Amino acid sequence: MINSELKSADDQSLVAKYLQGDIQAFECLFERHQNATLLLIRQYFPQKEKAEEIFQEVFMKLIEKIKKFENQGSFKAWFLTLCRNHCIDRIRYYQRRPEHVDSSLSKDEDSTKSFIETTASHDATAEESSSRKQISKHLQEALNELPPEQKESLLLKESHGLTFEEISTVMNVSINTAKSRVRYALQALRRNLKNKAFFKELNS
Repeated sequence: MINSELKSADDQSLVAKYLQGDIQAFECLFERHQNATLLLIRQYFPQKEKAEEIFQEVFMKLIEKIKKFENQGSFKAWFLTLCRNHCIDRIRYYQRRPEHVDSSLSKDEDSTKSFIETTASHDATAEESSSRKQISKHLQEALNELPPEQKESLLLKESHGLTFEEISTVMNVSINTAKSRVRYALQALRRNLKNKAFFKELNS
């Protein structure tokens, strides 16, 4: 069991402790970031089995590369950058080998499930459950219509809780570009949803 001192330590301290030989420090990093990591992977690999395979690869990559973390800035942003780059590399690998191109590379509802559940959730009665399903469906459709870079930026902000500085690191763009992508994504979502007949009825 991980002790309370490690659980309260920041990421940089945990990295330092792990590099000094404290295996529990790595276990704490794993527990702290596993959900965000898997959620990001599912954006690229919605199929559960493939996502879990990539998830294991990413943490093996972390063990290999963690010495390169220079203890400057956000470890979460650094690690999610590593994760994102690995996902992109794997997609390119599969695309060069047609026998590997399968449904695991196609987008489905799992890729944005967390964002949709958070956005559409509220205290639902039996009477409201149907409406919530419709809201989720329209949100999914609207998100899928966004340009990929806007969709990814929005999900990094809303689902992963990254700051704009962290998003700029993960996506290798300026902070202003990260802000613009999220802003444009939200504006596009609002426009799209306003045009849905269901939302017109809700607002009438």
